[in-house]
Amino acid sequence: MNKFAERLKQILKDNKMSQVALAKKIGMSQGIVNNYCTGKREPTLDVLILICKALGETSDYLLGLED
Repeated sequence: MNKFAERLKQILKDNKMSQVALAKKIGMSQGIVNNYCTGKREPTLDVLILICKALGETSDYLLGLED
């Protein structure tokens, strides 16, 4: 599994946020968010920005560029 998927899953767990809740915040389906969480897909730059804003995290952290 890629670093983005691992960190996204952990942040959702830490914040007690469901994939459905994140999907609603970013205007996407739960299935797409699930694909991000399982590493089947990676978000486009625009979607990455939406995820970062929704979760209050930096893209560098989510992408594994910083701890």
